[in-house]
Parts: sequence; C-alpha cells; structure tokens
Amino acid sequence: MKEIHPADPLLSKLLPKAKPLPGVVCVPSLYAYAFECDGEKYVFNTLTKQCFKTVLPEKASAGEGFDDLIGNYFLVPEGKDECAFYESISAMMRLYTKRKEPLGYVILPTLRCNARCVYCYEEGRPQDNMSRETAEAVLRFILDNRGNKKVGLNWFGGEPLLRQDIIDFISTGLKDKGVEYSSVIVSNGSLITPAVIEKMLGLWRTARIQISMDGAEADYIARKRYYTDADQYHTVIRNISLLSEAGITVSLRINVDEENWPRVPEYLDDLTRLVAHKENVLVYFSPLMAVRAGENDLDFWKKVISAAHLIDEAGFRPLAYTEAGMRFRVTRCMADSGAVVITPDGGLYPCEHCPEGSRFGDVFNGVTDEAARREFCRTDRTREMCRNCPMLPDCTSLASCPWVDAHCREAHEMLALNTLKRMVRRVGKEDEAPDANDYMC
Repeated sequence: MKEIHPADPLLSKLLPKAKPLPGVVCVPSLYAYAFECDGEKYVFNTLTKQCFKTVLPEKASAGEGFDDLIGNYFLVPEGKDECAFYESISAMMRLYTKRKEPLGYVILPTLRCNARCVYCYEEGRPQDNMSRETAEAVLRFILDNRGNKKVGLNWFGGEPLLRQDIIDFISTGLKDKGVEYSSVIVSNGSLITPAVIEKMLGLWRTARIQISMDGAEADYIARKRYYTDADQYHTVIRNISLLSEAGITVSLRINVDEENWPRVPEYLDDLTRLVAHKENVLVYFSPLMAVRAGENDLDFWKKVISAAHLIDEAGFRPLAYTEAGMRFRVTRCMADSGAVVITPDGGLYPCEHCPEGSRFGDVFNGVTDEAARREFCRTDRTREMCRNCPMLPDCTSLASCPWVDAHCREAHEMLALNTLKRMVRRVGKEDEAPDANDYMC
C-alpha cells in the first residue's frame, strides 16, 4: 500500500488515529472514494484528503492486515454516523482556525455598475449608492467590533471602483487608527488606471483582485453591454497586464456557457499576447449559474475540464477545480466564514446575495437579530439529501446556501476524479512534461 497524497496537515495534528478494536467489524467509509487510473486502483479519503494505492476490503477487523486503513478512517465501524462525524470534525477545524483568521467585511459601496451584464446577479435590486454618513457608520462599526484582530476588506458591488471615495475614506480611517488591514476587490477591471494601482499598493493594501471576463472580444462586448462605446475589452486586458506587472495577484474568472465556449481559445490567445508577468494571473473557467442549474451541466463540465490544459499552455496559473479538494475545506463562502456583508444602506447580511429574511442589523444600530444570522449560518444541520454524499466535505453543510447545481454530486465527483488522476500521474511522472490527456476524466 503506497501513500500517494498525505492527509491534510492541520487535520492530522488535531485528529488522532482511529484505534482498531478487537471484534469490531469495519466497512469502507462513506468518504473512501475508490477510483482507477491507468489500470491501477486507488482510494482517496474525501474527508482527510489522504490517498493510497490500494484496494479496500468489503469488511475487516483488527489484526487482519488492514489496521492502517482503519487507523486512517478508510475503514470505519459498521453503522457509524459519518455525517455527524464530519460535522464534528468541521466544527473542530473552524474553532481552531477562527482564532487566526482576520475579521472579514464584504462592503458594497454601490450597487451601480458601468456595465449591464446579461447574466447580472444583482438584477432587480435597487441601484443604491453608499452615502458619506453611512460610510462613517461603517467605519465606526468596524472599529467597535474588531477587537485586536486584523481586518480583511472585500470590496464588492455593483462595480466598487465607481465609489473610490468610499474605499479611500474607510481605508484612511483604519490606517489613521493604526488598524492592520488588507483588501480584496471584485471588479470588471475597466476602471483601473495607474493611479488606482498606486492606491491598491498603498492606501487600500490590496492583496488580490478578481476580474471577470466573458471570452473573446465579440462575446465580451455583447455580454458586458457597457454604457460607453469605448474599447473596454482591450482596456481590461491591458489593466490585467498592468496589475500583474505591479505584483498584484489577479484571479481571472472566465464566464462560460455553450454559446461563447467555442471562442475561448481565441480569447486565451489575446491574453497570451497582451499580458505580461503571467505568473501573477490565476485563470479559471466558471460556468454560469444557468449552466450549472441546467440539465446539461455535466456535459459542459466535461468540456471545461478537458480544456484545462489550455490555461497551462497559455502560461497562466490554473485555479479552482484544477487542484480542488486536496485540503480540508474549513469554509466555503462569505457566510460560511463568518464575514459580515454591508450593503450600501448599511444593512448587515451574512451572504452577498442578501437573501430575504437574513438581514440581522445595520451599521447604525449594530446587530439587532443575532438569531437570524446564526440560523442562516448554521453548519450543524446538513441537508437530508447531502447526508450520505461522499463529496460532502468538498461541498457544504450550510443548509441555507442558495447555490444550486442540477447534478451536484456527479459534478463534484467528476472534478475530484480529474484532480486525483492528475495527482497520480504527477507523482508517477515527476520528471516528465504534462500531457494533455492528464486533464481528461
């Protein structure tokens, strides 16, 4: 039995080995995911992230030669409530990491945007702007609640760079008070200038920016629908290059569906020609919500996975699904991490989608409905349909999550299998160049 990938380092420190008990019959764990690669059999533990080249027995007891598999939770006592075990492990990991994580605030200085994306996630919401009075209250709220922790700011929208004055004001307030802080920005990238980059490197203390694009030039123009006729396609690519040259990490999300997918190679060619310092740009394909919720989502995921090598060939760093699932996921999203979402009117929410009934206060009066927040963020009531899913550790036990995939389990298994096969082949061919087939499920 050869170990291909070790267990998550932090989990290994906190979770003791299971003790094989005489007379106790053990069976394969729900989280023991068996797969084949190039004719060999392997098993991966989706909970601990450990992988072995081996075959699991249908049953085993202590002293029968499988004590290592029992000790590493690949074999568990018959009848064990593994969902409850996962929930307890998750709670332990959250408690341990919470002390070290910065206090997170997702601030929406505006819901306005200079584009009108055809798939806009904010469609139907009022195009509110944050007032100076509200910004002052936001600053007071952060200062009053931070304790001694570092503050992490996530500037969201709308297009947050339409309100640089709000970003300046809150950042200056934190700086003047000697607060340690950093920021992340989610933007369409069209409003970035050398002056903005200077503020990102200085006052805003920006570690990373996420920029979304929609493939080749014709698709980008048709989908973004900017209010101006300016050439925003090449402007954004130029800005990505300026950011990467300045040493700021860019997470580039390429929004894709069946319509724009055929022209993605054309878009990557443009990126390759026009972006310098590619090592600072992390690229990933992101199927639109309509695709993920549709009946043909798995067919499209196959296309996305099989094209992952294009990112490597273009010289960029891959992100997300290409290396997914190899560490224990303590949190998955803003709500799950305990971040506070602050809307332009000062409302407090646990999720950037601001679901109805989840508002738990505002920056003027503080937290007025802690029960609503806790109820939305509960992680101890895994949805019934998820309790027996082997992919649960890579998904979420956040029962209130509004995100829906048509074939959630199958999609997660497909992504996991892709990563596992890449890992096995990498271990076996460490000195060889990657093969395009390594990206196929």
